[in-house]
Amino acid sequence: MAKILLVEDDELVRDMLMQVLQRASHTVLCAANGEEATEYLQKDKPDIMVTDIIMPKKSGITLISEVKNRHPNLEIIAISGGGRLDPTGYLDLSESLGASVSFEKPIDNTALLMAIDLLLHGKKEKTGSTT
Repeated sequence: MAKILLVEDDELVRDMLMQVLQRASHTVLCAANGEEATEYLQKDKPDIMVTDIIMPKKSGITLISEVKNRHPNLEIIAISGGGRLDPTGYLDLSESLGASVSFEKPIDNTALLMAIDLLLHGKKEKTGSTT
């Protein structure tokens, strides 16, 4: 399946999402914040990044912007429970910066897995046959 970089500062949410992704046969790399994610991306090339938006050290918004500049073909899924603002504001901003899909917390696990499958299928279509 896919190699997924999961960036989430809440340990309980990160562990739950990691289990959901691993049960779906994905390889999961976990980062607790945007700085850790940046370190992973310097040495590894995931197929998809799933990132929280509100995090310490480096926000998901900053991370998405940097990742799209350095790795324009990396598919990104943004997740947010909000913060001081309604989560839809953050998620709209994340999509304008290059996130392919966004979800409000709590996340519907089935919808997340379907989005990952669609992004992977779309990537194969883009790099697939040349007729």
